[in-house]
Amino acid sequence: MEADKLAQQAALRLPDLQLMTLEERPAHLSSYVGVPVVLNLWATWCPPCRREMPVLEQAQTAFPDIAFVLINQGESAQQAKAFLHSEGLNLKDVLLDPPSKAMQEMRTGGLPTTFFFDAQGRMVDLHLGEITMSDLKDKISRHF
Repeated sequence: MEADKLAQQAALRLPDLQLMTLEERPAHLSSYVGVPVVLNLWATWCPPCRREMPVLEQAQTAFPDIAFVLINQGESAQQAKAFLHSEGLNLKDVLLDPPSKAMQEMRTGGLPTTFFFDAQGRMVDLHLGEITMSDLKDKISRHF
């Protein structure tokens, strides 16, 4: 299966990337170690990314013990905030990665990509492309 092959190539641990918050303050991915993490790489220009945002917003409410971290790839705080505002989305952990280092570090070439990390920061699964609530619930129930 293609996803399994990519999972073997992907980062096996939550990378300690230096990112920025929407308020343009420094943020480190390593600060999430200690809780399960669903990490989503996305961009505002990506139609499947745009479609899955409401699913991720619902999931952060449905699964409060899991950190849903959404890392915008290659865009500014202004672009990301304008999109979230226009869509009426209230997402807690949106981080910015203007140089798209996360895609390189995690060895993925496509958006959206969603990674699942356990509380120790080990990758336990990934999903390439748009994720549905059904897919999300299935992966969460299997791993967390």
